[in-house]
Amino acid sequence: MIIDGPSLLLFMFILARVIGCFILMPFFSERSVSQMIKLMFAFWLSIILFISIPKTVLIPEHYLELIIAFVNEFMLGLFIGLIARLIFYGIQFAGGLMDMQMGLSVAAAFDPATGSQETIISRLLYITSIAVFLMIDGHHLVLTGLFESFNAIPLFSEVAYPMGLQQLGDLGSNMFFIAVTISMPIIIIIFMLDFSLGLLARLAPQVNVFFLGFQIKPMLGAFILLLLIPTMMSKIVVIMDDLAVQIVYFYKSVKIL
Repeated sequence: MIIDGPSLLLFMFILARVIGCFILMPFFSERSVSQMIKLMFAFWLSIILFISIPKTVLIPEHYLELIIAFVNEFMLGLFIGLIARLIFYGIQFAGGLMDMQMGLSVAAAFDPATGSQETIISRLLYITSIAVFLMIDGHHLVLTGLFESFNAIPLFSEVAYPMGLQQLGDLGSNMFFIAVTISMPIIIIIFMLDFSLGLLARLAPQVNVFFLGFQIKPMLGAFILLLLIPTMMSKIVVIMDDLAVQIVYFYKSVKIL
């Protein structure tokens, strides 16, 4: 295979889409994964894509068009990674709701892997969801979606970003639904506990209800969480199975016929 100027240019545009996807893609975007390993894998994957995808495209000749096309490829990869990432944001938000109800939100600590403050249950659910994501080959699913993006939206294609942003907005609202669905059992049980403690405070004002609830809530929430983990993981698998549908729908939304 002869490496000439146009071929090298096409490879750089493919690499831009791959790197854009890796910036937000679950597991690959973790700070715990070496930056050198990410770059080597992105480079190796771009070589495979360069060999596999059709290259019958018309390369723009003007420099400004090339810059716009390069940014366009990077943004497409970024959107693909974001679609997969939004699911994990919803799962983390569910853990945050549980921590708030259980009184563990005060135990937030800085997480160097994400560069932000993380609570206990939120981090636990995130690590568990990453493990489930790898067990069900979710990373292969996203990489397959990245490969199919070159068939659905070839290089240098025009993209209708408003339609894609509308879909991301719908996924963002769905993120809150996912969070409430996962955390609902603990929210209801802790609410019932608060209601019971409120009645106790009315019947026996001498009891320190605040101190009593601060001790009972974390233990009760942890116990309920242990009981709900199998059901919760099954629900997370169902949510992740919808990932391929969302990626395909994104291609149909942004593609200009």
